[in-house]
Amino acid sequence: MPPKKQKDDGAQNNAAKITMLDFEAKRLQMRIVEEQMRADRSKTQEMQLQQKYLSLEKDFKGEKEKLFNISTDMNRQYKQMQDELLKDINELNATVKEKDEVIKTKEQQITDYRASYEEKLKKKDQDISELRKKIDDMSLEFADMLKETLNKMQERIELAQWDNNSDNQVMRNFKEASGFGN
Repeated sequence: MPPKKQKDDGAQNNAAKITMLDFEAKRLQMRIVEEQMRADRSKTQEMQLQQKYLSLEKDFKGEKEKLFNISTDMNRQYKQMQDELLKDINELNATVKEKDEVIKTKEQQITDYRASYEEKLKKKDQDISELRKKIDDMSLEFADMLKETLNKMQERIELAQWDNNSDNQVMRNFKEASGFGN
């Protein structure tokens, strides 16, 4: 029976091989299921990541647009403020120029008034000097005239004392000379 044993061994061998192959097939099926589950999880994670990516991209575009709008508004405000400041600067520069012209005009007027005042002062000083000279001259003339009159009066008084009662002629001469005559 040796040939049967071989047949039995071959059948056992085949059965063991089938069991092993069956076990290997189940193991591979389980591995396929695990890989399929892992692939499904990866696919789910990929879809979640893609949705998250799309959401982030949408948020990024929104933020980018918001940032662009803010930047545009800030640029507009900056340019508006710059224009206003330039306008103010130009107005103030114009005002400064006007005030400088007014100051120059006033300084020129002051210089002119000062020169005119100095000229009038000199003229008045000259007039005062001339009037003082005239007063001095007139005082000298008057003093001379008084001295002369006094001398004449003294001479007449001396003459009159000579002949106080008798000489009417001398008295008449005296009155005529002094200008008190009729």
